[in-house]
Amino acid sequence: MPDENTAKILSPKSKPNLREPGTEDRRAMQDTAEEHLDRAAAAAAAETAIARRRTPLKSRSGFNDRSGWKHKLRENCYRRVREDRGRLLWKMRLPDSEPCTSQEYIKSAFRDIVSDELKKIKSTSVADSLKTVHDTHEQADMLWEYDGLHNAYQGDCEEILLEMQRIFYEDLDSEQNRKESESCVDNWEDEEDELLACAVFEHMQLNEDEVSKRVWCPICKQGELQENHSLIYCTLCNLKLNKGTEINLDLLRFRLAEAHSEHLDRGCRLKPNFSVETIIDLTALYLVCSGCQTFEVVV
Repeated sequence: MPDENTAKILSPKSKPNLREPGTEDRRAMQDTAEEHLDRAAAAAAAETAIARRRTPLKSRSGFNDRSGWKHKLRENCYRRVREDRGRLLWKMRLPDSEPCTSQEYIKSAFRDIVSDELKKIKSTSVADSLKTVHDTHEQADMLWEYDGLHNAYQGDCEEILLEMQRIFYEDLDSEQNRKESESCVDNWEDEEDELLACAVFEHMQLNEDEVSKRVWCPICKQGELQENHSLIYCTLCNLKLNKGTEINLDLLRFRLAEAHSEHLDRGCRLKPNFSVETIIDLTALYLVCSGCQTFEVVV
């Protein structure tokens, strides 16, 4: 016989309620599960959007390449310094340009170059990035990001300005050194020419007496005129002139120079010829020019 406790356990009143859930209960549970899924999906979407908004926009544009952007800015600025160097030097060399004013002008010009190159990079980078961004808020955030980056580059700009000044004045010193070298070469060549001229002059002075005594033949222009007690003759050609009582080599030298001078005074630039002619038993040296029709006696 079972005891009293066992009987209570086995009694129908003590059995648990094992009734299966109905249709309404299952529908309620399904609605609850779907609601939780919708909330989770919405939360995940919101977190994704926030994460995407918080993702540095520079990672989706060219702004994250700081070293590349800085290198490009440097190269552009240094190139502009070399290209604008002539104009800057011209401005510095104006008569009314004082040294302090020139230096301030150079610094101001360099700042303008850096600012201009920054604007070019900004317009190019932002335009390329905005092409891939269609959301208005993202475009605004991108511009905000760029402004912050622009401000961060101010220290780098100061460094670039110093380097630009170094390049400018280094090139200026190089040009001055080159001009000084060329000037030294020119001066050396001038000194050499002067020394050579002095040597030639001294040589001429040493031989002045000997040279002054020589008279070159006006006919063959290669022989030397000599004289004896009765004749003036050429050492190479057949020129022979009777001396007479008044004719000698010194007079012939003087008359040749005078004949040349008179021919030039007529305005004729042709080179005259000389010949010995005998006319009416008179043998003489004549100057003949076909250009001005000159035919006159020398001696």
